[in-house]
Amino acid sequence: MTSLQNDFALFQIPTADETAQIIGWLRNAGLDSLEVTAEERSFKIVLSPITASEPAAVQIPETAPKQDDTVAVKSPYFGVLSLLRPMQNEPLAPVGSSINAGDTVALLSIGPMQISVTAPCAGTVAEVLTQNGDLTGYGTTILTLTPTHD
Repeated sequence: MTSLQNDFALFQIPTADETAQIIGWLRNAGLDSLEVTAEERSFKIVLSPITASEPAAVQIPETAPKQDDTVAVKSPYFGVLSLLRPMQNEPLAPVGSSINAGDTVALLSIGPMQISVTAPCAGTVAEVLTQNGDLTGYGTTILTLTPTHD
């Protein structure tokens, strides 16, 4: 096994914050994509072209709820979206349901892995903007919550 293969064997998919940092580096370097592939593992980021109205730096959306605003629950990675409880065929977070901060509202499948998409705050599901089986990218809004205020 070469050194690069050995290093890639330890490769883990970056977190949402790490992915945002990588996207910032790519944009600042004038690049439009990054792909790392070895054996059965891969990680790919493809950026849309920057227009004059878009900022050059990546901005992380604010997740802290503001009174009377909805909060977007966004995909932390890319993958195939599941809005259903595994093996139960029931929605994880249907419109109108009450959600606690940290509850799983969707699942992302990346190859054999499943990653939970969690609610950033407590609230009521206001709208589901995606469908079960959608291929989603980093930052895709999956659903919105109306925050619960104490």
